[in-house]
Amino acid sequence: MPEIKLRRASAADTEAVTTCIAAAYADALRDIPDLPDVTDGVGDDIVAHQAWVATQDEDIVGFIVFDQVDSAVMIFNLAVSPKAQGAGLARRLIGIAEQEAKGTGTAKLRLRTHKLMQATVSMYLYLGWHEKEVSGKTILMEKELE
Repeated sequence: MPEIKLRRASAADTEAVTTCIAAAYADALRDIPDLPDVTDGVGDDIVAHQAWVATQDEDIVGFIVFDQVDSAVMIFNLAVSPKAQGAGLARRLIGIAEQEAKGTGTAKLRLRTHKLMQATVSMYLYLGWHEKEVSGKTILMEKELE
């Protein structure tokens, strides 16, 4: 299996990142009718926030976008292409956000996910996150950093 490399995203990555996100969320988009458009505003997010991609043979197979919001680093989107899932890539991408948080003295990460995305919720729980709040169909998850 070719090596997966991490680098900052650029505006030129917008189309490939959008394709990666669409592939990563394909099952959820099919099964959850009220899931918002997870690809909306990708180019703007790359420019406005901290955005990183994972590449394998020059193909983008993972993406994370995050930024400081109040007392936490908020992950706005995390996507791993189905062809790269199961290899710890989500953990590596989250690790970038963790390092950024620690570098700024921030003690926690947060994100929101749809409560019907049970595989996603389970993955975060496995990675040490906890459910902080449920509001409608949205779960606010949080991870305290050491």
